[in-house]
Amino acid sequence: MNFTDLLFLFGFLPIVWLLYSKVKLGKWSNLFLLIASLIFCAWGSGYALLILLVVLFATWMAVKGMEAAPYEQERKNILYAISALLLLILFVYKYLPVWFSFLPVFHDGTPASLRMPAGLSFYMFSCFSCIFDVYYRKAPAPRSFVDLGFFAAFFARLNMGPIGHYAREYDQLLSHPQTSAKNRKGVSLFMQGLFMKVIIADRLSVIRVMLEADRSAFGALVLLFAYAFELYFDFAGYSRMARGIGSLFGFEIPMNFDRPFSSLSVSEFWRRWHISLTDWFRDYIYIPLGGNRVDQKRWMLNIFAVWGLTGLWHGATLHYIIWGLYEGALIILERTVYGESMKKWPNALRHVYVVITQLVGIAIMCAPSMGSALGVFGRVFMIGASSFVSDASMFALWGAPMIWIMALLGLTLWPSRIAAWLKSKTKQQYVYVQTAGYGAAFLLCLASLMSSSAQVFLYAAF
Repeated sequence: MNFTDLLFLFGFLPIVWLLYSKVKLGKWSNLFLLIASLIFCAWGSGYALLILLVVLFATWMAVKGMEAAPYEQERKNILYAISALLLLILFVYKYLPVWFSFLPVFHDGTPASLRMPAGLSFYMFSCFSCIFDVYYRKAPAPRSFVDLGFFAAFFARLNMGPIGHYAREYDQLLSHPQTSAKNRKGVSLFMQGLFMKVIIADRLSVIRVMLEADRSAFGALVLLFAYAFELYFDFAGYSRMARGIGSLFGFEIPMNFDRPFSSLSVSEFWRRWHISLTDWFRDYIYIPLGGNRVDQKRWMLNIFAVWGLTGLWHGATLHYIIWGLYEGALIILERTVYGESMKKWPNALRHVYVVITQLVGIAIMCAPSMGSALGVFGRVFMIGASSFVSDASMFALWGAPMIWIMALLGLTLWPSRIAAWLKSKTKQQYVYVQTAGYGAAFLLCLASLMSSSAQVFLYAAF
């Protein structure tokens, strides 16, 4: 079940929210949301539910065992054992099907019985967060299996995150009361995310698909922008919807995107893009390796290790690892070669630098292979291009001007500035203006969804 499914929008979400709001659940609120999350998971696949329960149960046994262990070595042995088990599960479902092609396969190339359960990478990392935070005594073990299940498998972020950080969210597991302010915030965030996904990302998807077969240089350039913007609005839209759903149930899910394309460096970009994943690798890999408290050579090795693993997390094929190492290399270059001189550049030039480097990175990550990514880059510079410009490339740029305008505005502070301006002008009537705006946006999204033009979430593949 996806957030853009009509069954979710008009069935699952409103029913769960109404029951949660009207029934005085008290201490049973986490149990109710865990049951709802298990139903959400099982709706697509009972097998996916089984894997989720295995991961949750193993994690629960491990953290309670570490909490009760009298000796540090025993705690460490439990940490090693549970880490090996969870990594084995992740390997079997995410990497084994790609690396061992001799296994029986489905028509799409996925080995029979090894199709990766939805959300496995995301809730697995949430479980690791709980394990590491309990081991390092950053937070107590969950009070119950229910609390752990709610933390790692809450349906708001089960499929595509944001990844949970246990110590930061521990207090909310104890209490997350609903309020009218949280409900208003939840509706606002969900509607913003739905619009970003259905109206912007899905329209950019049509442009991207149309240009994948185009052989012109200009078409390749527009394709890169369409790919980058689609990925951003697709995943940022999902993350905002997840935060909105969490707020509807009183749970504050941290921001996962913070206008990354307004960054002035690649390092800053990765503090603003997929924040939950960047924070996870920083807290549980980079800092334990020594972070920046080591000599320069060891620091560079740490950066490459973290970014190589980040690429591997995204996918099992070589171009994902190359993408990760590419991003790590940019961060190293900023610190050791041109970082100080870059601070003297005009901000506009620094923005251009970030956009160009990330267009390259996103193309490497999203292309089917490294060869196809290199083919796109080559065509931009007329290497292997059939022409400089084509009818398809011009139509892709000028045929849907509002989509490009909304995409460019959505990358900046202008939407919030426009909202603040409207609030200052309408004052007491602002709530009605906002309601009317969200209502119109929802009807537009609904029309798109009912026309069967909505696309699946890109980041679900990871």
